[in-house]
Amino acid sequence: MKRLRLGKIAALLLLPVFLFAEVNVSVDKTTLYKGDSVTFTIAVSGKDIEFPEIASIDGSPVLGTSSSQSINVINGSYQKTVAKSYTFAPKRSLQIPSYKVLVDGGVELTKPVTVKIVEPSQDKNAPIVLDMRLSKVHAHVGEAVRFDLVLKQKPNVSIYKFNIEEPVFEDFWVKKIDGDKQGSEGEYTTTTYSYLLFPQKSGTLTIPAVTANIAQLVQPSTRNRDPFFDRFTQNVRNSKIFSNAASLEVQALPDNLELYGDFNLKVSVDKTTVAANKPVNLTISIDGVGNIDDIKKYSLDIDGAVIYANAPEIKGRVAGEDYLGSFEQKIVIIADRNYTIPPLTLRYFDRTSQKEIIKKSDAITIRVNGTPATAATGQAAAPASIEIAPREKPARSAEASASAPQKSWRDLLYAAAGGFVIGATVVWLILRNTLQPAPRREHESTMAQKIKKAKDDKALFELLLPYKNESKTVSEALYQLEENLYRNGHKSVDRKGLIRHFNGEDKAIELV
Repeated sequence: MKRLRLGKIAALLLLPVFLFAEVNVSVDKTTLYKGDSVTFTIAVSGKDIEFPEIASIDGSPVLGTSSSQSINVINGSYQKTVAKSYTFAPKRSLQIPSYKVLVDGGVELTKPVTVKIVEPSQDKNAPIVLDMRLSKVHAHVGEAVRFDLVLKQKPNVSIYKFNIEEPVFEDFWVKKIDGDKQGSEGEYTTTTYSYLLFPQKSGTLTIPAVTANIAQLVQPSTRNRDPFFDRFTQNVRNSKIFSNAASLEVQALPDNLELYGDFNLKVSVDKTTVAANKPVNLTISIDGVGNIDDIKKYSLDIDGAVIYANAPEIKGRVAGEDYLGSFEQKIVIIADRNYTIPPLTLRYFDRTSQKEIIKKSDAITIRVNGTPATAATGQAAAPASIEIAPREKPARSAEASASAPQKSWRDLLYAAAGGFVIGATVVWLILRNTLQPAPRREHESTMAQKIKKAKDDKALFELLLPYKNESKTVSEALYQLEENLYRNGHKSVDRKGLIRHFNGEDKAIELV
């Protein structure tokens, strides 16, 4: 019985704690347009609080979090309320799920919250209207279509600030046309903002409504208005307006073509006669009207040649309703024998004749003078062999045989002296060839000198290109030179390391 009473007393004492452990959720808006963000807030009253870790909500990443807290006194007791907010941009209508919150040793569950995405609508009779207009409703893949956004406002409506959310469409490339045009339509004054659209696939393509943000100055409503002070009491009211949507029928290009327009092709080299293992620079130039950004990088395959193809440089500009551009690509070719650069082709769908056009360059023959120098082996030469002819034995006569005992000691002395001289000579030759350092490889010494004399990165790049697969040292140097020449890199190349490589010093270090 006592235990039951103690349990009731404990429950009564703990009741205020559980009453204070309150969890509420809210969103700053329940209805929004696609692309807008919403802030989801969890507010908890308690002493020891642990919020959930939320990285994404319904597949949409959390863009930012914030927190705040307040302390209130209720019936003499302190109550702490902590709020944590999560901002995200939902992709579709959703129900924010329930989350677990740890409060004072217990677990509380938040209530689900529904957020609805609504389609934007255009009010054509509003004081401010945004119209979307296309120059045509039928086009080919890659064909430029003029796209206008016309802002219309009535004379009695002022706009403090106006900003169009730049159009980004899934199936189109969009190019902005510089400048805007002022005009009028009926009771509206107009401002036209223009773009070019390039459809990237065929079919019926939908162009969704475009959003614009508007800021207007609004004066507070007061009974006694003072014209002087009105200038300092104006407020800014922000709002959104939406254009209409549109659709475009896009026809595919025949025979897997990707280019639409009118283009010119030019292929040239800086020389047609070159020394062995010296570079020839090939330049591919294309200019014209159309979707020049879709031209692919060219590549070559020439037997026995080292080829390096740079990334193309593409420039474009809008003129009226046309998109003009240029394409330039450089290819370096190095070989040790005569070769021919094959014809290069450009295929596109001509906008005037409405048929396929193929433009082809002429084959270019390159004459290579000389052959690669044969490098020394760098190994020590074998000792020269010395042959000693046997002495001719004279015919023994009776007189000679009689005097042999008297001359034998002289013959032995001469033989010993001659043998000593010959042996010393052989030993000297062997030691000289063994101890003398191996001669430097001629081509390596020449390369080291050329590396020192290379006046800039371009000269060094062309010098090293034939050796690009020789070692990691050369490959890394070529990579850095490419960064400097074609990607605005500024790092210096380790020329000393290259010289050591071509002199064989780095290999010697590895062996040691």
